[in-house]
Amino acid sequence: MCKRATGATYATRMGVWILGLATVLVLMTVPAAPANAHLATFGSWEITRNYLLELFPEATNFLKRRESYSPEQVAAIEAHLGFKLYPEDKNPEFYIAVDESSGKRKLLGVAIFIDPRVQSRLLEGGVVRIEVGIGVDAKGRISRIRLFDYRGDRAMTQPGFLDQFVGLNLESSFAVGPDQRIKPVASEPEESQLVANAAREALYLMKVSLGRR
Repeated sequence: MCKRATGATYATRMGVWILGLATVLVLMTVPAAPANAHLATFGSWEITRNYLLELFPEATNFLKRRESYSPEQVAAIEAHLGFKLYPEDKNPEFYIAVDESSGKRKLLGVAIFIDPRVQSRLLEGGVVRIEVGIGVDAKGRISRIRLFDYRGDRAMTQPGFLDQFVGLNLESSFAVGPDQRIKPVASEPEESQLVANAAREALYLMKVSLGRR
C-alpha cells in the first residue's frame, strides 16, 4: 500500500531511506557492466556513470538499489500519475550518489532515469525519444535534470528550460504552459510536458519507496 508523506515528514524519510541504503550497501560497489531497465539503452556502465555525474558532479560513487512494486502498488501509482507505467518502471532502479573524497561517505541524493512515452517520429535518421535523468536531494527536491541523446529541439536540453525544475518537489505543480510556472519550449509543448511528467514520476516513485515499512 502506498503511504503519503509530505513536507518535513517526506524529507525525514528521504534522509532515513538514504542512510539505510548506505548501511545496507556499505560494501557494495556498482559493477562495471551494462545496467538494466532504462539504463540498458546507454550501452555501458561508463556511459551510465558519465550521465549520473551530470546529475551529481560532486559524487565519487553511485550505489544502485532496485525496487519491485506489487500489482496493487502499480495500480495506485498509475492512478495518481494519470498514465500507465512502462514495464521497467514497475521495477525502478535508484542510484544513490555519494562523495567519499574525504574518507567518509557523504550522501548527496538519489538519481533515476525515466523514459517517458513520446509520439514516435523520425528525425535525422533516428527515432526521437526522451531519456530524462533526474537528481533529487535529501530533502526531496529536484537538484538537477538532464536530457540524454535527444534529437529534437536543442532548447529542450538547455538550462533555460531544464533549470525551471530545480527546487521543485511533490507539492509543486508540474503543469507546463505559457501561463504556468514551467514554460514549454515553443516548438515542442507536448515533449516539454513529458519531461515534467518524468520529473513528477521520479519524485513519486521515490515517495512510494520511502513510504514502505
